[in-house]
Amino acid sequence: MSDAGTPGAAAPQVPPMPEGASKFRVSQILPTLFFDVALPVVIYFLLTKYGAPTLIALVAGGASPAINNIRVFIKARRVEPLGIIVLSFLAVGTAASLITGSVFVALIKESLFTATFGLVCLGSLLRERPLLFYINRQFVAGDDPARLAWWNALWQLPDFRAAHRRVTAVWGIVYLLEALARVGFALTLPPGVVVSISPIMAFGILFLLIAWTRRHLLALRERRLSAEAAQAGGA
Repeated sequence: MSDAGTPGAAAPQVPPMPEGASKFRVSQILPTLFFDVALPVVIYFLLTKYGAPTLIALVAGGASPAINNIRVFIKARRVEPLGIIVLSFLAVGTAASLITGSVFVALIKESLFTATFGLVCLGSLLRERPLLFYINRQFVAGDDPARLAWWNALWQLPDFRAAHRRVTAVWGIVYLLEALARVGFALTLPPGVVVSISPIMAFGILFLLIAWTRRHLLALRERRLSAEAAQAGGA
């Protein structure tokens, strides 16, 4: 189906937003903050304090995000494509670190994921629906059938389509830049410093992207509601 509407056709109708569809609770991200931010740093510094080699400490710390993905799978009883991608690159990066025995490879293994994710975002712009449409849908709709139907129906709206292509492009570019920054840090900073700032940078960037995306999409919704109200008033 083409993005362009038929000339002279009526404006597409979408169902109203289900109750609570835009609500977000901080408790939803606490396990992720623990497993993906706090625990890798704690493991690294504990192991190095007690004499473990830097490479082993880095690899052990990288196991924590893998445990988090397994936890999500056990809890949700389903496989998330993004989780599989994370696990795959963690496994490849860890194996490469152990085979080469390189601390540098261990430090930049996350860059492989972030760079690939950025390229996937940009590549998805060539498809009918970009990647952020599906990621946002997971956060907003989850498994609720009513919310899923509402979110899918929004794709009829040209400004909704344009907004998701825009945010997908921004995410892709930002994650490519983050990957380059990680490599730069690994080349210039001590391993302990890199381990400390890497998760902070990762979740800082993620938080800023989520906040900007949410604000961008909410502003889009407000403009659409205002236009519908004005149209109804004119009628």
